[in-house]
Amino acid sequence: MMKPKDILLHREPFLFVDEIIEVRYLQYSKGKKYVRDDEFWVDAHFPNDPIFPGVLLLETMAQIGGLLLKSEGENRLNAFLSKVDNFKLIKKVVPGEEIIIEGVFKDNIADFTKVKTKALVANKKVAEAEITYVSRKTLGG
Repeated sequence: MMKPKDILLHREPFLFVDEIIEVRYLQYSKGKKYVRDDEFWVDAHFPNDPIFPGVLLLETMAQIGGLLLKSEGENRLNAFLSKVDNFKLIKKVVPGEEIIIEGVFKDNIADFTKVKTKALVANKKVAEAEITYVSRKTLGG
C-alpha cells in the first residue's frame, strides 16, 4: 500500500492526503481526506461553525489529483500545480466528514498535464476543478 509521505513532498500541517486508494499512471487517482476537529484551521474558520476552507479543499484535490503523475520509476511525485480552471465549491465540508477525491487524466501538452478532479462526501459532489500540473524539471527543480 502506498503511503502519502512516500510519494508527496508535502508534510504536516500541509499534507492533506490521509489515504491513497488507487493510482494508475496518467489515467486515474483516488484518495481520502478525513476532516478532523483538531486541525489548525478549525477554531478560526469559523468559530462555533467550522467549515473546511475552500482553498484547503482545492489543495487536497491537487495533491490527490496529481498522484496519477507518479510513474513506477520515480520515488516521489515531481510535479507542481500550475493552473486551476473551473473550480467550483458545491457544498460545505465540516469536521467529521470524509472526503473522497478522484483525479482523471484529461490532457498532456509538453511538460503540462491537465487532470479533472472531483471531491465527494457521502457520494455527493462537494467540489470540482480542472488542475494543470507542470513538471518539476521545467521549473528548474
